Amino acid sequence: MRLKTFWALLLTLALVAVACGDDTNTTVDPTTSTTTANEDPAPTEPPATPTSTSSTTVAEKSEVTEARIGLQLEPPTLDLTASPAAAIPQVLLYNVYETLVRLQADGSITGLLAESWEVSDDALTYTFTLRDGVSFHNGDPFTADDVVFSFENVLREEEVENEEGVLEVQTVHPFASTFAPIDTVTAVDDSTVEITLTQPSANLLFFMTQGQGVILNENAIDDIANSAIGTGPFTFGSWTVGDNLVLERNDDYWGEPALLEKITFQYIADPNALNNAMLSDQLDLVAGVSAPELLEVFEADDRYEVLTGLTYGEVTLSLNGRRAPFDNILVRQAVSHAIDRQAVVDLAYAGYGTPIGTFSTPLDPWYKDLTDVYPYDPGRAEELLAEAGATGATIEMILPPPSYASRGGEIIASQLEQVGLNVNITNVEWGVWLEDVFTNKDFDMSIVAHVEPLDLAQYGNPDYYWGDDSPAVAPLLAQADAEADPEVRNDLYGQVLDEITAQAADQWLFVIPQLSVLREGTTGYKVDLPGSLDVTQLAINPR
Repeated sequence: MRLKTFWALLLTLALVAVACGDDTNTTVDPTTSTTTANEDPAPTEPPATPTSTSSTTVAEKSEVTEARIGLQLEPPTLDLTASPAAAIPQVLLYNVYETLVRLQADGSITGLLAESWEVSDDALTYTFTLRDGVSFHNGDPFTADDVVFSFENVLREEEVENEEGVLEVQTVHPFASTFAPIDTVTAVDDSTVEITLTQPSANLLFFMTQGQGVILNENAIDDIANSAIGTGPFTFGSWTVGDNLVLERNDDYWGEPALLEKITFQYIADPNALNNAMLSDQLDLVAGVSAPELLEVFEADDRYEVLTGLTYGEVTLSLNGRRAPFDNILVRQAVSHAIDRQAVVDLAYAGYGTPIGTFSTPLDPWYKDLTDVYPYDPGRAEELLAEAGATGATIEMILPPPSYASRGGEIIASQLEQVGLNVNITNVEWGVWLEDVFTNKDFDMSIVAHVEPLDLAQYGNPDYYWGDDSPAVAPLLAQADAEADPEVRNDLYGQVLDEITAQAADQWLFVIPQLSVLREGTTGYKVDLPGSLDVTQLAINPR
């Protein structure tokens, strides 16, 4: 086996620079007047380069016609307009659904369904020229009306019952806030779309590359929860819930055709079973090894390549700040002192992972090492709990399926019990976690790796599931989004990190690594692409 290390390329984003879970670094000038689909904006900072690129080399053909890709987390639905689950765009973004602009593995943002775009001098108007000759998988032509429908769908509002049982008008798309600067979306003609903003946004182009930016066909969304009709190089084949999801090559694709005829995403929840399926040649690729202690088996076998690298995914111990005891800052600070992060990394993830002390990773240009703000100090934790009158309090910890959560939860529960808190653990399926914890906010404490774009912006947002309402945060985030100067913007994000850390809004554990295993001879795997497991250039040519 050949061990390859990919230090993910920094994402200093197009007009901003934030996105959790991505492994690339992109900078685009917000005042760029014209960009074409074949013109890559040059980064203002050179991105890091991987130490080896053999697995990302693009082949001209694939001797093997079908790839079997092993994943642990299955989508709870295929409707990415209703669910925040990263498992949905992981398989559908760029493969089935496409966006106006896309993020490349080297960090650049290029045209996809948009052939070119112009930005006004005041950065408040974006005009996109669309590609001709593009059709949806059902045969309908792609036009500007589809763009208008898709963006307005992200921003649509409905009456929703709040926690007090009162109906409120709210946006319902899980990432509607990322499009908040958008004022209007207008079809100038069939091939031209104009988007106006209420203020300049450093994030807009990047967010348009992610799941919220996919272009939908209004005539083909009746069964969006169970199937997908897009414009991409693969068509949706089938989804056998609890087993697999199949994509088939779109031979009528408008662009460069995919190399493989068929992709089967095989869902295996048990990490040991997932690794065993790879070892028994039932899989060609495992995207995201969640039992890292077993990697040495692959490292010793020449049939495989192991890829390891950093990501932007912060494994976070979420604290529900809406209710006792975590509405008390002293209790939150006590928890911060009670946790030995390195022990969590060592015992829960076999030493893979970098401890962090705030909601940021070493790949972020605004990163700060704040691990010393709340050093591991059980004695101080006990004092803070006593001061808060919370010694002996019972905490309900709800955990999703990933092994970092289940294993980490057991370790953290033990550490908290040592300082005087009682912790009840409930392990639930992913769909239940999304419903009970993320949507209904019915939890005290949970653990999840945050990989959705611009997750830092969820602090200072009392409607988000962890309920942080730090008053200084939202204005800083808004100021950063509108700031064109990268240095000033990064300083503003740094101030956000200082504030949420001082408030102990959550407890941040470690950066989850990207761990993948590939069958020897596999090329075109985009290990450094956030948000999507893009298989359009995947090929298998056994050596």
